[in-house]
Amino acid sequence: MRGLGFIIIAITVFTGCFEKDEPIQPFPRGEVEQISIEVGPKYTHQLFYNFAQNEVVKSVLRDEWDLAFSCEADNNSIYLNTGNSMYGAITDKTDIAEVSDTNGLAFKWDWSNGRDDSTVLYKWESHGKVAVLDLGYTIDNQHRGYMKVKFGIQNDSLTLQYGLIGQRVERTAILGKNDMYNRVYFSFTSGTQVDIEPVKTAYDLIFRQYIYYFVAEDLPYSVVGALYNPSNTRVMSINDKDFADITLSDTSAYSFSPNHDVIGYDWKSFNIDQGVYVVYPDKNFIIQTSQGFFYKFHFVDFYNTSGERGYPKVEFKLL
Repeated sequence: MRGLGFIIIAITVFTGCFEKDEPIQPFPRGEVEQISIEVGPKYTHQLFYNFAQNEVVKSVLRDEWDLAFSCEADNNSIYLNTGNSMYGAITDKTDIAEVSDTNGLAFKWDWSNGRDDSTVLYKWESHGKVAVLDLGYTIDNQHRGYMKVKFGIQNDSLTLQYGLIGQRVERTAILGKNDMYNRVYFSFTSGTQVDIEPVKTAYDLIFRQYIYYFVAEDLPYSVVGALYNPSNTRVMSINDKDFADITLSDTSAYSFSPNHDVIGYDWKSFNIDQGVYVVYPDKNFIIQTSQGFFYKFHFVDFYNTSGERGYPKVEFKLL
């Protein structure tokens, strides 16, 4: 008994040296927040939005770039700026000097799902053929002409030899990868690499104009919507629950979509009789940001306080 008493006293003295654990306080989730995104009445801007900061971290005019080049290692994918209604075609020529017109070319477009195998220039390096690009339209709706382009790879950088169809002048350029970004961008207008997107950890969604393909109608059509950041960001769609009823547990009850346009454009539609866009707030989404946080969100408007279109308003809450 004497030994047992010594053990009890020793345990009491020893454990008394430690402070009592404090209960962990729940992480403050905050209230429902809103933000209006200024794409503009003519859909002139491309905007990069961050949920945690609840702000647009960068805004550029949609016609500031023409091509984007993947910064992923061992990925040489090239993307067209469909915000300008760009299309592309692959010729049967490997010499750019032999391409002088668009006769017989089958023009296609990059799909908005974000998959590399859905781009016009998918695996371009395997055939080395010259591409002809329909440069689409300016913000003032003027056609920008056709550009012939010969691509190559040099020390992990993209090389371009290019010139307008109908002109003899040809130019060259180089785009180098930068792993801080998803893509690097090029403008035929300036003939240089251009600064478009923020670093890939700085944003969650891109609001912009782009081409969506309506399969049943066999119709590529220019729309305004949201795409998610392809780096460590995921989005799921929830259309059978009220926004207020969505909780963190729903992240295991629904599936994240592999398509970058899962948010897309169809949270709204155009009412022909009334001549206005109608927003569907029952189309809800959950996003997992690159920082690992979950937010539920939906759209509640497409107009600003002056009644101008092109100002999608998002309502969201941290889960």
